[in-house]
Amino acid sequence: MGKTLVELFEDQVQRSSVRMALRFYEDQAWESRSWRDWWERSERLAAGLMALGVEVGERVGLIAATRAAWVEADMGIVMAGAASVALHPAISETSLGAAILSCAPRVLVVEDPVQMAKLVALPEALASVEAVIYIDADVMVGASGGRARELMRMDAFRLDERIAVLSMEELGHLGRRHLAEDSRYVAARRRQVTPEMIATVVFTAGTSGEPRSVALSHANLVAQVEAMAALRLFTFDDVQLLFLPLAHVFAKVLYLAGVGYGMTVAFGRGPRWLLEDLQAVQPTLMASVPWVYERLHGEIVARIEEKGVRAALMPVALEVGKAVRRRVLGGQRTSRLLRWEHAFFSKVLLEDVRERLGGKMRFLICGGAPLRPQITEFFLSTGVLLLEGYGVTEASGAVAFNLPDDFRIGSVGRALPGVDVAIAEDGEILVRGATVAAGLRDPHENKCVDRDGWLHTGDIGRFDREGFLHLVDRKREVMVTSTGKHIAPQPLEHAIEESPLVAHAVLVGEGLPFISALVALNPDELLAFVRAQGLDYRASVRELTTHPTVHQALMVHLDQVNRRHTVAERVRRIAVIPEFLSVADQTLTASGEVRRPVVLERYRPIIDSLYADRRGGEAAS
Repeated sequence: MGKTLVELFEDQVQRSSVRMALRFYEDQAWESRSWRDWWERSERLAAGLMALGVEVGERVGLIAATRAAWVEADMGIVMAGAASVALHPAISETSLGAAILSCAPRVLVVEDPVQMAKLVALPEALASVEAVIYIDADVMVGASGGRARELMRMDAFRLDERIAVLSMEELGHLGRRHLAEDSRYVAARRRQVTPEMIATVVFTAGTSGEPRSVALSHANLVAQVEAMAALRLFTFDDVQLLFLPLAHVFAKVLYLAGVGYGMTVAFGRGPRWLLEDLQAVQPTLMASVPWVYERLHGEIVARIEEKGVRAALMPVALEVGKAVRRRVLGGQRTSRLLRWEHAFFSKVLLEDVRERLGGKMRFLICGGAPLRPQITEFFLSTGVLLLEGYGVTEASGAVAFNLPDDFRIGSVGRALPGVDVAIAEDGEILVRGATVAAGLRDPHENKCVDRDGWLHTGDIGRFDREGFLHLVDRKREVMVTSTGKHIAPQPLEHAIEESPLVAHAVLVGEGLPFISALVALNPDELLAFVRAQGLDYRASVRELTTHPTVHQALMVHLDQVNRRHTVAERVRRIAVIPEFLSVADQTLTASGEVRRPVVLERYRPIIDSLYADRRGGEAAS
């Protein structure tokens, strides 16, 4: 019989006890928590939840950012025999109401007054809710669009009188009193938890764009941790910097990997403070999504360029680093001259890059979306491995992964041990194994499990001769033009995004005579470009994005892209979106991916203008 997450946690507490389990930034300083401290805090929360009436198999909502309190609550929920319903703090009121109605939780754990304000606006959705637990009593909000920051307080909001409202500290005190009366209060409940029980409900985007729930069992998640353990990727002494949303399975399995391995998980404050957190934490590994690495790459390069003469050597240093890395990967010997050059540049320049990552980084992990090979090459050239992987929520996270001693740039690695991966006749990636959630048979979704146990991921991929998996596109996003040509948009979109000016490209062409593209610009690169061109950088966003000089630069790049593709794949027309895409305006997901249906609907008039005459004369050849 397999283990539960609670047993996985208990085993690690017994092994590691006083070793550091968690690090987090609180009250202007970095604090830490031992494994024993974490266990005791979660046990008190579990006892408190049980005292509030939470029963085995019930759902408890968890709406908070990535922080130590999140994992303490999460483990407390499963100790109580319940399942956590993980919801992103940026979730809209409408989606939050739908999620609560679908899961019917007895208790909700919210981060702060921002989330409480959403609940107050959703009285009809709270029929099942008997208690709301909050982590922070107040929070500073605002400081955008010229607005001053304001203090938002929990006591400014009132729910229905039947719903109890407690702080997490008060919940812990409630649990402590019950444990004082019966020290086995939670232990007896833990014994009722079985591997087949649901441990968490995670929401992922459905084809309609609305969130869709996926229920993962203890067995699913423990199988994921065990598959990662078989890779021998992490060690007991690793320190992981984690700031990805724990509402997503990518981050959740990384934190659970910490539980399985006994490594320290340090909770970062987010991308804005990344360079500072890297220096403070000195992690040995970090996982994130492509846009974070692109931003990190840009910040590192910008700081290097401030060094004047030394910065001029950077391109040469990177080429030397790349040459050494490729020879090592290919099993070839490096010449004495190349070794000397590498040692020199490593000391003069490349070591500085590694120091900016904290000085102890063993490798970086990337998932969530395809990464541009140029970014991978940059970090590899500096001596820091950037390893891509592939996963889906319905398979409890990772499906395939590159390893430090076995990887290919541009691929997402080989299948994890115990996970079967196959390619269907139409190119769709199929996954089977103990990590796959059962019961995914919705005919309106691309992701379902067939009668043979294969999860249909909705992604298109291929294996190379060495068995490395490569992503091509999403099945539902492969376009068919009116001429019958099948076009996978992602490769073309990524090629357009190679321009520093371009943050996001969205191809258009389904049922149309030719391919066009909507382009959203990178605000920082746009500002640098207009200054370099001597343009008025104080002009409005709309004026800058539609400026002829900006458009001409894009067309030059598009011409280069088109030369690398067949006539049918060439992007004939391009339009710049006169705004920047963001999570706040719902055009990007929390992981930085474009919400294609939202963008296509919002900018339909621009798309229509691209096809007004339907002739499709070449805008760029």
